[in-house]
Amino acid sequence: MRTARHMSRIAATAGAAVLMLVAGMATPSQAAEGTFFYTRADTGRETFLGSTPTGPCLAIPGGARLAHNDTDTDAQLYTNSSCTSSSRFLGSRQQDEYAAPYPTYVKFG
Repeated sequence: MRTARHMSRIAATAGAAVLMLVAGMATPSQAAEGTFFYTRADTGRETFLGSTPTGPCLAIPGGARLAHNDTDTDAQLYTNSSCTSSSRFLGSRQQDEYAAPYPTYVKFG
């Protein structure tokens, strides 16, 4: 009898864990509130990213010579489209200047 109770608790715990995992995956990603400004490395013009969702790897067209993260979410800047190389941290409400190779992708969150 004790084993049956123990097994049902394990099954209930596992079921709850699966439900939480599925519910978490179904939740749409939140956007970082605010604006990510940067000075393009290729033209020297200041521009910004129009959408800053948390999670996906976003392109920084022209590369960032100077970046200002005026969002409420920390960011990581990268030099490749898979957001795996040359990670550079840029905290919320911070700015930083970069040298070549310039970051060309950013990930919030």
